[in-house]
Amino acid sequence: MLDERQSKGRTHENLLKARLRQEIDGGIAASRDPVNASLPELAARLTTIYSPWYTRTCPECKDKFREDDRVRLCPMCEQAYHDDAQYSLQCWRTHFAAGHVCKRGGYDPIAEVPRPRCNYRWSGKFPDEAGRTSQKAQGSRRVERVTSQFLGGLATVWQPFGERTVREIKPGESIIGHKCPWCRFHIRAGDRVVKCPCGKCETYFHDDIFRHLTCWNDWNGTQGNNYCPTSGAEIARAPALVVAEEEYHGR
Repeated sequence: MLDERQSKGRTHENLLKARLRQEIDGGIAASRDPVNASLPELAARLTTIYSPWYTRTCPECKDKFREDDRVRLCPMCEQAYHDDAQYSLQCWRTHFAAGHVCKRGGYDPIAEVPRPRCNYRWSGKFPDEAGRTSQKAQGSRRVERVTSQFLGGLATVWQPFGERTVREIKPGESIIGHKCPWCRFHIRAGDRVVKCPCGKCETYFHDDIFRHLTCWNDWNGTQGNNYCPTSGAEIARAPALVVAEEEYHGR
């Protein structure tokens, strides 16, 4: 009888330790990504550079999660799926709408390890976000005006390296889905990009300060590279930049 009580006591103690460990790990994870801490299950989350899913691949669209991407997490395995209207990435709904489970499992031939299965199925409902939505709507017009003014001023001051032309990618363009050679993220509709000026490729770099993707300036300005990463051809310096350098060295 005593041995049985001792065994039950040890089992209870182990369960308590496991629960405490789970809570401690959850607190540590929340402190690493405070923007998404303490949110209810299935609530929309905003990707930060501290999010565990940042730069990982969405299983539905196969695109990597970028900063500010809107996602939802599976409540069982915490697999992230896009749910981002700004990029038309409705991956959560697309995946679960037909009654699919989160993960089927199987064998990963690349990593040579078994993939775990997750049997979670979405009920079709999200947490009640009506209260938060109404609060946001009250100040949305003022925020839109301030944001518009700020971005307009920033666009005036911010210049791409070599004074190259920056353009915004429109929906349906063939460049969508290509990878930026610097950050390796896919180019999406709405991204601002600079085309490589080598004349021998169709390579595009992000140059989108609004989305923290300053790849063209980083490639040239920070790293000082003067060649195309795709063709290897030399990138000629813009005339204005040549004149500025000559004036500087002629002093």
